[in-house]
Amino acid sequence: MTQQHLQVQKIFPFWGAVEALTTQQLDKDNPDDMLHPAYKIEFGGVLPWDNVRHIRKPLAFKKVWRYTVQCGVYDLSSLSEQLENKIGAHGEVFEDRANGKSRLFDISFNELGIPQFESFMLSLPVWSAGQILQHDHGVISLEQSIPADLSGLPAPGDTIPLVDSGFSDFDQLTRHFMQWVADEAFHLQKQQQKADLPWMITLAERVLEKTRFPHSVMDSRLVCLVKCTQVKAPKPVGDSGPGNKISTPRSGDKPEEGEKKSSVAAAPDDLLNSFFIQELRQLGAAWARKDVGPGFSEYMSAISEPERPRVDIRSSDGLSFAFQRLLPAQAPAGAWPSQYPLAFSQQLAVNEIWRRNADQAGIFAVNGPPGTGKTTLLRDVVAAVVTQRATGLISHINEAFSAKKAIKLGDSWIPYYQLHAAIKGSAIVVASANNGAVENISLELPGEEAVPASVSGQSDYFTDLVSELIGKPGWGLLAARLGNKGNRDEFMKIFWWRKPEENKNDTSLPPDTFTPGRGEGLAYHLRMIRDGARAPAMPWCEAVARFQKAQQREDASRQQLIAYSGLDEQLTALRRGINETTEARDLINTRVSQARKDLSALDAGVLQLADICQDWLGQLNAVEQRLHQHESNKPGLLAGLATLGRSHREWWDRYHRLTLECDSIRDDVAPQQKALTSIKIKQADTFKTVSALELELQQADSSVVKTRESLNAAEILLDQAKSAMGDFWPDPFASDDVREKSAPWAHEDWRKAREALFLAALDVHRSFIETHPNEILSNINLVSDWLQGKNMPDEQAALALDSLTLIVPVISTTFASIPRMFKKIGREAIGWLLIDEAGQALPQQAAGAIWRAARTVVVGDPKQLEPVSGIPAIVEGALAQHYGVPPSWWPGEISAQVLADQTMNLGTCLPDPDKGPVWVGCPLRVHRRCDDPMFTVSNKVAYDGLMVHGKQQTATPLPKSSWIDVVGKECEGNWVIEEGEAVEKLLLDLRDIHHVLPENIFLISPFRDCARKLRTLASRLEFDTQKTGTVHTTQGKEASVVVLVLGGNLQKPGARAWAASRPNLLNVAVSRAKQRLYVIGDRAQWQKQRYFSTLAKDLPVEASADGKR
Repeated sequence: MTQQHLQVQKIFPFWGAVEALTTQQLDKDNPDDMLHPAYKIEFGGVLPWDNVRHIRKPLAFKKVWRYTVQCGVYDLSSLSEQLENKIGAHGEVFEDRANGKSRLFDISFNELGIPQFESFMLSLPVWSAGQILQHDHGVISLEQSIPADLSGLPAPGDTIPLVDSGFSDFDQLTRHFMQWVADEAFHLQKQQQKADLPWMITLAERVLEKTRFPHSVMDSRLVCLVKCTQVKAPKPVGDSGPGNKISTPRSGDKPEEGEKKSSVAAAPDDLLNSFFIQELRQLGAAWARKDVGPGFSEYMSAISEPERPRVDIRSSDGLSFAFQRLLPAQAPAGAWPSQYPLAFSQQLAVNEIWRRNADQAGIFAVNGPPGTGKTTLLRDVVAAVVTQRATGLISHINEAFSAKKAIKLGDSWIPYYQLHAAIKGSAIVVASANNGAVENISLELPGEEAVPASVSGQSDYFTDLVSELIGKPGWGLLAARLGNKGNRDEFMKIFWWRKPEENKNDTSLPPDTFTPGRGEGLAYHLRMIRDGARAPAMPWCEAVARFQKAQQREDASRQQLIAYSGLDEQLTALRRGINETTEARDLINTRVSQARKDLSALDAGVLQLADICQDWLGQLNAVEQRLHQHESNKPGLLAGLATLGRSHREWWDRYHRLTLECDSIRDDVAPQQKALTSIKIKQADTFKTVSALELELQQADSSVVKTRESLNAAEILLDQAKSAMGDFWPDPFASDDVREKSAPWAHEDWRKAREALFLAALDVHRSFIETHPNEILSNINLVSDWLQGKNMPDEQAALALDSLTLIVPVISTTFASIPRMFKKIGREAIGWLLIDEAGQALPQQAAGAIWRAARTVVVGDPKQLEPVSGIPAIVEGALAQHYGVPPSWWPGEISAQVLADQTMNLGTCLPDPDKGPVWVGCPLRVHRRCDDPMFTVSNKVAYDGLMVHGKQQTATPLPKSSWIDVVGKECEGNWVIEEGEAVEKLLLDLRDIHHVLPENIFLISPFRDCARKLRTLASRLEFDTQKTGTVHTTQGKEASVVVLVLGGNLQKPGARAWAASRPNLLNVAVSRAKQRLYVIGDRAQWQKQRYFSTLAKDLPVEASADGKR
């Protein structure tokens, strides 16, 4: 096991300890609120159900009060100090002693003041702190099983809900206290009494005793805080009469025969305690045995790995990379129907996600600044996955399901059919820490606004059913909001179980058509098909034929674009070819010239040598003739005798002279002849060379001509292609703004073909579902058991997930629900995990979901709202010191988005004055939400100009965005009275003079107490209170008009400094406004703050309350 692997191993118990000690702040009191009052109750005080002032508050018709009590108030600063001393202080953390208060437990009461036993929730941080402080081993005690002190507490009966915190001793103690509360409730009802403050104090004292929590940190004045809410009045139980008594289980009670066993299900989700501790233990064990997939391994290793090579998408190399990745061959086949194509960076992200992860596991991070189309990007990923699965359905239609099998769950045998491997593993799960983000996607994807109006005539993917599910007109059953048990139950009720007789049984509707508006669920419809009373909406062969025809159309369009996309490279190659051929031709021509010169020289040499040789041969011939003549004149014997031999001697002398002369001439002519022969050979060779080179030259000239002709033809084709493509032709030399708003290759013909293919894929899915009613009925019944939380093997749970998402491609959940809902979903069983608003998620919250996913796409923005870690910094630092974990892994320092960004080799850097350059994954850049000056302010304070403005300024008669300068003189906490007066005047003007609908206005503030005042004001003026809150409640939302009330305690300037400590809060606030932003506050004071100085420069100032400017 490597050192890096061992280092990561420490992170899981560290995160678990952080979760165990993460406290929730006591809520603020708000006694004057008429709808949601909250009261601080001190020793000697009166609880609301006995308080005349509270009882006199008006109740809506058929509503009653419900009370949630946060009891046993203690000081967080004192507790943090004790924990730091016990665990051991971190040498580099010296501040943040967590000013504030928390509580020992939460419990709810009905309108009569009777405690609800199942609502009792013991604080895990309280129990954990008691374990650490009272045991010698400190933090290690959390990893040991130390039996809880249960003495004096009744044993829980079978009706007491199960608790699964990851600490069995804590769970036991909680359930015993639940039973104690149940017994007390029974006695209170029997004696017609209600709980009072002494009863509350008694329970708190018992909790203190059993948790061994230090008394020294308890608040000396405050007992509890009671939150009051109006809820629908419950129906009387049995013959309980007007008193409306509730049924309360006593110790030892068992469920009545036939009573639903849901009463022993897990307790409802509660924010008081962590959901992730048991899961983090399991992840640690999986990491130790290397039972992790590539995506999770990258997520947990990115920070620890050495610096990896990175491509900055804004660099020249990055842009070259981007254009290559945007080529037509890189895009997935299916696309989400849309009036407009994806912009440059959106399509780049989709293509890269698909290229990297379509056929292999991994993780991909996208940086999504506000208004840059994160949901639009995710929709295209969904379309790609659904289209790919349709291909698998068609290819394996005859083996899509295995033979029938069965599994015993509880007392029942549940039949099911296993899916073929090519169909499994494509479930899409959208997850977020933010309920709003999950809901946005779940409602957006299936809503009719998600597609152009023309789609309604092209596709019917259970349109009426999804409209029933989301409560508004829909276009296709693409997504469902699951997560908590209430959502799951509501979904299955409408999606699956409803029957016409149970609902709106309209006999005028055709019985042979699936009509959810009549009250039909999908199970009823499939049974009708199975029994022969109905037929599938589209026969399988027709759906396949339509899909294959759409495939052919898409492929033909793509191939045309691929051909187009090769033209530039072809032209480059041709131009290069012309240059190379011309250079070669010139070289040949030079060689020809030289060879010709050489041949001329050789010709002259031959002539010269030939003349010389001829002269010598002439002389030789004359001498040889004389010699021949001399030989014929040789004297005879008589002449020799007559001359006494003299004639012979003279003849021989002359003979020898002539012979020597011939030999001499021969010796002289031989080299010349040899040279002549040699030069003639060279002459012949050179002549051949010249001939060959002249042929090469001729061929080169021909090649240049042909290449020029090809170049001219290619240039004509390129001109034609550019003309046909118009603005969709990529321009590497365009300005940043123009390039980012462009959509390379997204020609309408191809886009429509890709969209039609996706719609045909939905037809294939519906036809497949309706063609296999038996198998689907069995498998969705298994889904029902899985969603109810029944215990089943991992294999069947994964089948349930795949079967559900075969019908509803996307299901959503919060991270908090994953440990329960996905408890039996194993490693990489989720095909695609899409994490939205990951910048708001703590790293440990996303870990379990990523481990369960084969592919994870993480979308978020570290420059918007950061995750809120409730653990005091000094306690977090002490725990990190204990486990040996560096700050780069502390939940108080990072988010899931930051970790995911570190896995990326493709991205860019954003400036951060506190942390230095921050690397973010593949960024989206075109902002289409806000008019100016909101866009400019957001882009300056958070993104260093990364974003490109892609929205046309909206024409509106509203007053221009402005800073309404109000100098406050009186405040209540952070609420400035004069600002409240300015807000009221502005709202009335907007509504009554400028006719702005109240639902188009957001009222926001950095501070909670200001938000409460704004909510009261909105209620009084009959504005939408749901559009009122802190800045933190608005991320992922938008409105035409945003009113930002700055507030800030006049005596405590630190409040303003907190709001301006990072750019994130201001960035989110201004980027909610589509058309107008009105800021109300003291401009002189706020412009001194970092980031708000930019806001003050770019936002015109409006007259202040006293008429000055």
